[in-house]
Amino acid sequence: MNYPQIQIRTSLVLLTLLFLVGCQSTVHLMPTPVVMQAGKHDPFTKTPESERSSSIIVGYATNRMPIGAKQSRFYSRDFDQDIRMGLAEVRIGAGDQSWEEIHKLSIEGAGKLESILSLQQVSEQGVLKEDDSLETLPPELKDLFLRFNEAIEDSATRDITIYVHGANNNFYRTASQAAQYRHFTGRQVIVVLYSWPSAESIIRYGTDIRNIVKTVPTFVRFVKLLAKHTNARKINILAYSAGATLTTKSLAVLGRDTSQLDRESYRQSLRLGSIYFAAPDTDFDEFVEEYRSYQDIVDNVTMTMNRYDSVLGIATEEHRSRHENILHTSDQQRSGKSRLGKPDIDDLTTEQANWILEQTQKPNFTVIDIDPKTIPGMAKGSHDYWYQSPWVSTDALLDLNFHALPEDRGLTSVTTKRGARIWYFPADYETRVDEALDRLSEKIQQNIAP
Repeated sequence: MNYPQIQIRTSLVLLTLLFLVGCQSTVHLMPTPVVMQAGKHDPFTKTPESERSSSIIVGYATNRMPIGAKQSRFYSRDFDQDIRMGLAEVRIGAGDQSWEEIHKLSIEGAGKLESILSLQQVSEQGVLKEDDSLETLPPELKDLFLRFNEAIEDSATRDITIYVHGANNNFYRTASQAAQYRHFTGRQVIVVLYSWPSAESIIRYGTDIRNIVKTVPTFVRFVKLLAKHTNARKINILAYSAGATLTTKSLAVLGRDTSQLDRESYRQSLRLGSIYFAAPDTDFDEFVEEYRSYQDIVDNVTMTMNRYDSVLGIATEEHRSRHENILHTSDQQRSGKSRLGKPDIDDLTTEQANWILEQTQKPNFTVIDIDPKTIPGMAKGSHDYWYQSPWVSTDALLDLNFHALPEDRGLTSVTTKRGARIWYFPADYETRVDEALDRLSEKIQQNIAP
């Protein structure tokens, strides 16, 4: 394939993706996770009194450049390597609902107007400059981390969960996605958004990927910062779509760090818990090599895949086009670049394939087949299923908050002809997950034990 043909194909791919994804739209509160819908397992009964309002507070960190006053920040698409941290307030609805009304709509579902999420305030608390040491915090950040640590001590899990968003996202959308995840933990989990500098346009997807790569050193420092200055028992990461690229490449940097000779002490110092890759948009072949380097410093990794994912299908074509252009290959020479959330095992070498298939048999590496034919209400080409599907959002909550194995959170497995162990949602999942949460009810007390 020659260069003009590659340009034409890339343009058609991006145009199609633009129609599929659309413009930046209003964020609505996600559907209630299925395990909460019957009211039996209601996390809001334990919501702290101070949190019982229409406003959800999440922490954030970003290397986007700021605009406006510190107490009413706006973050642009420009960026540097500084880490700016603060608090974001996201509101459900018009803000005039009582807690009883918020509680009801969260369990039973809400109408479009009631469920609109709006970003009310972004308050930047402090900045860690690119050349600042991680050992000592600036006074403003000391105050913020003191607040984080007080909240962690009062939380049910004593964990921190970092939310890493996907491509084509502005700060409002990313803060809203992080806030709705925290909301459905009953406001009991500490969530910190990492907002990397998306170009906020689907036709600038390539820019987003380049910005992610440039942000890796900053995100690595941010993870180290949390590990050094918080008392979190575990640091978990929920990485969605292209956020998986930032996450896995950053974890690989941490995994390849040879400055500490005692690997187990290094692992304990980082305290990396559950890593949940939701519809991950990252190179499958590169992920295999990256995961090798950090598998021993994280507790467990879960990846979800939808073989019909329309967005990842187009992203695969985009990456293949760019790869062919760089390598000057043709259609006669396969360039690979399938996405982790829609993987093609033929993109791997025989050695890579055998190694990753072997990992699926281990308890700390879970691959979940998200099959829209068996999950109620899920569109075939869904990419945003981690929060739009009540079944999948339930699984993410149980994994990140309970650190439960897949068999302990209602999933079933099958072994493929090639030896891969793949987990899936069985037809009786709603019954199974209800029973699973009954069994896990005491686990949360174990998590907070000294």
